[in-house]
Order: sequence, then C-alpha cells, then structure tokens
Amino acid sequence: MTTSLERRTNDALVAGLLLTYAALFVACFLRLGPQTLAWSLDRALGVVAYLALSLGVTFRALLGGRVAPAWLSRAQQGGWHGLLSTTALVLGVLHGLTLVVDRQSPQSLVNLLIPGASTLAPLAVGLGTLGVYGLTLVWATTKWRAKFSARTWRLLHLASYPTFAAVTARGLLAGTDDLRWLYAFAVGLAVWTFGLRFVEEREKRR
Repeated sequence: MTTSLERRTNDALVAGLLLTYAALFVACFLRLGPQTLAWSLDRALGVVAYLALSLGVTFRALLGGRVAPAWLSRAQQGGWHGLLSTTALVLGVLHGLTLVVDRQSPQSLVNLLIPGASTLAPLAVGLGTLGVYGLTLVWATTKWRAKFSARTWRLLHLASYPTFAAVTARGLLAGTDDLRWLYAFAVGLAVWTFGLRFVEEREKRR
C-alpha cells in the first residue's frame, strides 16, 4: 500500500515537474533562451510520453496473464500500467501544448484540438491529437470503471491499441530518422506481448 509519506513525495515530485515545465513554457512564450528551446522541450516530452505509452501498452497485455514476471504481483502490474498510462497522457498533452510557443511554426489551441487543422504537418499532428483523445478515453473510463459493465469497459480499454498505432504513425511521419529504432522496438514489444496474451486467452477457451 502507498503510505502517506510516499503520496506526499509523489505529489511533491509531480508539482516540481509541472512548475519546471511552466517556467520553460513561459520562457518560450517570452522568447527567452535559445531559439530551439521550445523544439527541444517538445521533443523531450514527446519521446518520454511515447516510452511511457509503449510500456503501458506492454503492461496492459501482461496484466493478470501467466506471461507476466512471477516477481511482479497483479497489483503491481496494475499500478505500473496506470502510472505509465497517466504519465503518457499528461506528457502527451504538454507535448502538444508546447507547439503553441514554438518560434518557427506556432500553432493555436484550435489548430491543435481539431485533427488536421494544424498548419505544421497536419496529418502527423492530427494523429497526435487523436492519440491524446484515445488516451483520455482510456483514462476516463478507467477512473469511472464502476459505471460500466466489465465487457463494455474491456472493449473501451482496447482503444489503447489503436491509440498506440496512431501515436507511432505520428512519430514516424513527423519525428526524426534517428528514433526509428525506438518505434521499431516499441511496436515489436507491443506485438509480442499482445500475441502472447492472445494465445493464452485462446488456450483458456479450449
């Protein structure tokens, strides 16, 4: 169980990270620092958000299955899955928001909220927007899980896979060539763990 001290530590860490982002966002807005500050911040947020999402999808496939590591309890699996998914959502939102203060191709919030409306790589940015919407759906339906039947919740939660596909496509379209190894590894890991779980579920039905 999470102790009061651990919760306070986690809250302090989150608050510190958000304050750091706010300071960097203001610096970009005021055009302080190097011209590439917003680009560097946006890139860092995008990479970490994608890593969190890919690991969250992996834990989703392993959750409760026999392919999960024996030393990782089901509660720990669920905890890591939730933490990684929430991290991916928050960082994904900040990743998009940073485009508002980009010096070379600043975007309005409307352009970011409407898929395909961006003046910068509209297809790629639109896929990113859809990815954030997909993550929001998964997060919201998990938070209010009691309001859904088990079958409905599982079906809605499967949105994490097309969301992962959309975000991966967004990275390949608008990202840099030196990160293609990351996308290849993440997709391979997701397909492998999903395949293992799919085979396990089929065996249960026999």
